[in-house]
Amino acid sequence: MTGHKNFKVFVITLPYAVERQKTISKELAELGLKFEFIEGIDGRKLNPATHPNYAPLKRRLFYGRDLSAGELGCLLAHRKIYELILKEKIKYALILEDDALPQIFLPDVLHELSKLASTWDVIRFMGRTKNYNSSKNIFKIPNTNCYLAYQFGIPGGAHAYCINFEAARKLYEATEKSWLAIDTLQGATWITGLRTFAVNPSPVLPNETTPSLIDAQDNSLRWDKTVKLNGWMRLAYPITRGAWKLFLNCWNQCVKAKTLINSQRLSRQLSCSTKSTSHE
Repeated sequence: MTGHKNFKVFVITLPYAVERQKTISKELAELGLKFEFIEGIDGRKLNPATHPNYAPLKRRLFYGRDLSAGELGCLLAHRKIYELILKEKIKYALILEDDALPQIFLPDVLHELSKLASTWDVIRFMGRTKNYNSSKNIFKIPNTNCYLAYQFGIPGGAHAYCINFEAARKLYEATEKSWLAIDTLQGATWITGLRTFAVNPSPVLPNETTPSLIDAQDNSLRWDKTVKLNGWMRLAYPITRGAWKLFLNCWNQCVKAKTLINSQRLSRQLSCSTKSTSHE
């Protein structure tokens, strides 16, 4: 099996996360996956309000507060990889955070995804029950027990995903002035314009037992939903927040309708892609 070797594997980590590095190094080695560590961005060294890659006005009007320093650091770490992909002209990449939990069937999934590469830009490996429940399986990935799926809404989680060169380019451009966390941006396909799918069940799971380093950087500030606005933004927020939630709901319904219409066509397209690849 060589298809998984088409993917350059990157693991985001911080210098002091030694135990995480040891664990994921062992897990990936056992799966026969070579990888490169990419040093993350420590949010404790950032000031989100003044950072050149952050657009605070949109964030405040739609969410009532700024991105946390940890969220911004996470976003910039992923952007660092996008820049590297563009610089080195890498066709396909698997991006992992150092607490991700790769499953034994990950190489098989990567092998098959390499055959379907003409039909996707981003493949998100989510892995939570709520993600499975809010998605629609559209195509059984050959030689695996997994399905390619549409993911509805904009679910969180950037611990593991595959992207191609075009996706790296668009995500790099979209994070030039970002107001969304990186996982939210990946789900915001109306912004990225990317063909984005999930895999069910996921070949990489989120780690629900190890504390997030994002939260450790700023005392879990990203989970604080308190509105932190003053002046005219405080007055405008109920309207802007309401408009944002209405937009998300309408978009989600549109995606569901489009999925029902296009799922059979896409399934046929993927089947044809698989057959043509198998004959090469």
